[in-house]
Amino acid sequence: MNKEFKIPPKSSRDLTSPEELAKKLSNLLGTRFKLTGKTRTDGSNIRKLVASTLEKTPLPTKAEESEYEIIPPKRKVLELLGYPNEEKKPLYGAFPDIRNQLLEVKVQDSPTVDLGKFSPEFEEIVIEDLNITTYDVRYLIALTNSETEIIEGIILSSGEKLGEVFSYVSDESYKCQRSIPIKFFDKYSGQSVFNPR
Repeated sequence: MNKEFKIPPKSSRDLTSPEELAKKLSNLLGTRFKLTGKTRTDGSNIRKLVASTLEKTPLPTKAEESEYEIIPPKRKVLELLGYPNEEKKPLYGAFPDIRNQLLEVKVQDSPTVDLGKFSPEFEEIVIEDLNITTYDVRYLIALTNSETEIIEGIILSSGEKLGEVFSYVSDESYKCQRSIPIKFFDKYSGQSVFNPR
C-alpha cells in the first residue's frame, strides 16, 4: 500500500467528500474478493483493494511530520500498565487504516464487524493536534457474499452516523452488529452509498 496513505491529512477539510468517496469506490462493486476466513488477512486484503482504487486520484494534503505521531504498540502497553508517558497523545497504531482519508476499512461477511480498539459509539480524540475524533473517522464496510466472494455493496458512514445504520455490541473489543432486514441489502445491492437510511 502507498506509504502516503499512512500519513493523516493536514486538516479534515482536505478530505475527499463522503459522496465523492462513495462514487469512487463504486468501482469495487462486483469485484471478486477471496475470503480466507482469517480476519486479519481479509482485512488487509480489502484495505489494499480500497487503497489501490483511491490512489488513482489525488490525495489530500498531508500533515507535516511534526503534526502527528504514531505510538508503537509496546509504548501503548506501558501506558495501559500505568507507566508514565510524557509524550503527547497522537494517532494510535494503524487507526484509521487509510489515514489520509480518515478511512477505516472493514469486510462484512458475517453478522458482526469488529471495530477494534476505537469505537465510534463514543467520541474520542484520535489525532489530538488536528482535533480529529472517532466521529470524524469514516467507516467503509464492504458487504461481501461469502459464497460467491463478490463485493455486493459498499456502506460508507462517518463514525458519528454509524450507529444509525448498525447497532453496537460492546465487549472487550467493540463489535458493530448487522441487525438489518434482508430488504436493506436488496435495496443497496450493487450500490456504493454514504449514510444509508
